[in-house]
Amino acid sequence: MMKNIIIVNDYASVQGGAAQVAVSSARGLAEAGQQVTYVFGAGNIDTSLHHPNINVIDFGQYDLLSNPSKLNAAKIGIWNSSVEKQMHAVLDNFDKMETVIHLHTWVKALSASAVAAIVERGFPVVMTLHDYFSVCPNGGFYNYQTQSPCTLRPMSMACLASNCDTRSYPQKLWRVLRQRFYAKAGIPKQIKHFITVSRFSENILRPYLPEDAHCWDIPNPIDISASQPARPDTSETFSFIGRLSAEKGVTLFAEASKKTDTAARFVGSGDLDHLLKEINPKATFTGWADRDNVTAYIKDSRAVVFPSQWYETQGLVVAEAAALGVPSIVSDASAASDYIVDGETGLLFESGNIESLMQKLKMLMDDPTLAKTMGERAYENYWRTPYDINTHVKGLLKCYQTVLKDKQKVEQ
Repeated sequence: MMKNIIIVNDYASVQGGAAQVAVSSARGLAEAGQQVTYVFGAGNIDTSLHHPNINVIDFGQYDLLSNPSKLNAAKIGIWNSSVEKQMHAVLDNFDKMETVIHLHTWVKALSASAVAAIVERGFPVVMTLHDYFSVCPNGGFYNYQTQSPCTLRPMSMACLASNCDTRSYPQKLWRVLRQRFYAKAGIPKQIKHFITVSRFSENILRPYLPEDAHCWDIPNPIDISASQPARPDTSETFSFIGRLSAEKGVTLFAEASKKTDTAARFVGSGDLDHLLKEINPKATFTGWADRDNVTAYIKDSRAVVFPSQWYETQGLVVAEAAALGVPSIVSDASAASDYIVDGETGLLFESGNIESLMQKLKMLMDDPTLAKTMGERAYENYWRTPYDINTHVKGLLKCYQTVLKDKQKVEQ
């Protein structure tokens, strides 16, 4: 019988997609009557974790960027002995035959030492593969220097020699060292149960997971209530929503929208903000937007454009757009392509190919009725099997029960 669920994540407030899923799932599980312990490394505590069925444990660490000492950050980013001891102390209070541990992220504040303690104690574990850090040193299967997906085998000699990091080759070497400590901690070879958030990312990660690994297909939840679908035919604006960085393909969209004289909107912030304004001065830039405003921007779009040049693991904004009745134009080399039935619920274009993206923009720009039809089909397709929190929690509980039963069989 499962009595306890321990959720482990770098943060207890929304610092990105993984934290949002960890926090929302903790709340959903608690409201379903489960006893949840939420363990995190750094930052504040989201108010949604204030629930009688949730016990929050703060390890009081710095994350990599907030640490005042770069030397200390480099050291504990590889292995944090304090976190290891604290994790052991937490686990002392739980019975491994009645407890399931759900790992989300450990890269920015906890380090692999948290995972090592859990594996050493033999608790049943499930890990959500929010990114590619479990096997790839820079976490993206992406060469940030050449701005292209990386096909090298992680940690091979060719990988070690490749300067693929966002910053520098010494930074890459630090990441390689950190990856070796991941292996020491048992990541991913000592873990048998994984939650993959898309078939696309599972296909990329599968060759590097244990041969007997069980992958659970549980998409991340989307916090959107059912309502009347939007009318994309009434808007002429094409919206990008996300971080304004090179791997997201934002310069490609800026150039394509300028050449086609398409009304472009960039919702988000990032290091390419000024460059994008130079490329397409007519585009609208909203800066960072909260959840309600993002929803409003999606509804007021002819289509959402998702031009990512790296693989991604899910691309939730495309599913969010579908839930609101808005079609998307998506790079065929990203996980978000899983959400598109090409020509029916949206359009796929060849990744990195500006002519291909321009063609798709023109299709929906010149034919508002097509945008409306695609939006309606996307809406119907999404709400047939919505990715809401209730569906997510049901999937988690089924996964947890299986993981715990497997542990009990081994121990008998």
